[in-house]
Amino acid sequence: MNKQNRSPLLLMALTILIDFTGFGLVIPLLPFWAEHLGANALGVGFIITVYALAQFIFTPILGALSDRYGRKPVILWSLVIEVISLILTALAGSLPILLAVRFISGLGASNIGSAQAVVSDVTTKQERARGMGLIGASIGLGFVIGPALGGLLSPLGSTVPFWVAASVACINALLVLFFLPETRNWQNGVQSTRRGNLFTGWGIVARYPLVLRLVVINLLFTIAFTIMESVLALFTQKNFGWTASQNGYLFTYVGVIVVVMQGGLVGQLVKRWKEHAVLIMGLAVLTAGLLLLAFSSQIGLILASLGLISIGEGAITPIISTLLSFASPAEAQGEILGVSQGVGGLGRIVGPLAAGSIFALAGSGTPFILSGILSVLAMGLAFPAVVASSRATPNTVSQEATTEARKPSRVS
Repeated sequence: MNKQNRSPLLLMALTILIDFTGFGLVIPLLPFWAEHLGANALGVGFIITVYALAQFIFTPILGALSDRYGRKPVILWSLVIEVISLILTALAGSLPILLAVRFISGLGASNIGSAQAVVSDVTTKQERARGMGLIGASIGLGFVIGPALGGLLSPLGSTVPFWVAASVACINALLVLFFLPETRNWQNGVQSTRRGNLFTGWGIVARYPLVLRLVVINLLFTIAFTIMESVLALFTQKNFGWTASQNGYLFTYVGVIVVVMQGGLVGQLVKRWKEHAVLIMGLAVLTAGLLLLAFSSQIGLILASLGLISIGEGAITPIISTLLSFASPAEAQGEILGVSQGVGGLGRIVGPLAAGSIFALAGSGTPFILSGILSVLAMGLAFPAVVASSRATPNTVSQEATTEARKPSRVS
C-alpha cells in the first residue's frame, strides 16, 4: 500500500476510534440518565432498541449517499448529527425527548458502511482484510477506552460525559473536514455516474446469491454474539456472584483480544489461508467458545470460552466485510456494506430480546446454546458462499454486479 492510500486508511481508523470512544463513553451511563428522567426497565430497553432501529434504517441509506455524493460529505454530516444529538441528550428534560434524540443519534452513527467503503476504495484485494481489521480494531479499542473514560467523568456530574462526548465528536468532524480526502472511485479513477433511489442495495443483495449469503451470515453471527453479550453479566452474577466491576474487567478482556485479532493477526491469517478459510475457522472457533461457555462452572473455563469467542469474533467481522466488498458492485460499495451493517443493527435488536426471554424461561446457560446453534447455521451457509467466492475472482463478481447496478432505475 503506497503512502497516498495509507493516509486516508489511517485517518479513517482514527476517526472510527474517536467516534466509538465517544459512543462507549455514554452508553454505560444512558440507563442511569434514562432512569433520572423517569424510565423503568422497559423504557431503558426502548432507549437501546430505538438507537439500533435507526441504524437498521439509515446505514444502507448513508452508504448509498456515499456512493452517489462521496464518502467525505456523508461521514462529515453524520458526525455533525452526532454532535447535535449528544448535546440534546445532555439537555433532554423528559423521556420522550430522550427517545427521539437517541433515534437521531442512531442516524448519526450510521456511517460505518461509508467508513468501510473508504477502506474498499483505498486497498487492493490483498490488503482489504487488513484494512477492514484495522477499522474493527478501532471500534473495539473505542469500546475499551470509552467506558473507562465515562467512569472517570461520571462523578463530575450526570451530564458531563455527554458534553465531553459531544466535544470529542466535534473534534472528529473537524479532522474529517480538514484532513480526509474524497476516496470514492480511487480504484478505477473515474467519477461515479450512478443514480437511482437509495434502496437499490436491497435489490442487489436479493439478486446476487453470494452477497445474500454473506449478509445472512452476518445477521446470524450478530444475533449469536449479541445474545452472549446481553446475558453474560447475568450469567456470571447468578453463577459466581460477580459484580458490575468484575464484569467490566471481563468485557475489557474480550475487547483486548478482539482488538489484537483485528488490529494485526487477521491480516496474517488471510495471507496464509485466504479469506474464505479464515471465515470458516472463525465461525468454528466462535461455536466452540459459545457451547463451552454454556457449561462453564469455573472461572478458568469462562476465560477460555470467552477467549475463543473473542478470537472468532475478531476474525469473522472484518472477513465478512472483505468478502462483501469483493462481491459487491464497484459503484455500490458503500450501499452494500451499509446494508450489511444495517442488518447487523437488526441483529442487535433481536439478540437482546431473545437473550432475556430465554435466560428467564430456560436457564442461564441456554442462551449460549442458542448462540452456538446460530453460529453453526452461519457456518453451514458459509461453506457454499466461500466456495463461490474462491471460484469467482472479486473483479469478475464486481464487474457483473456493476453492470446490473448501472441499469436505469425507475425512481430518480
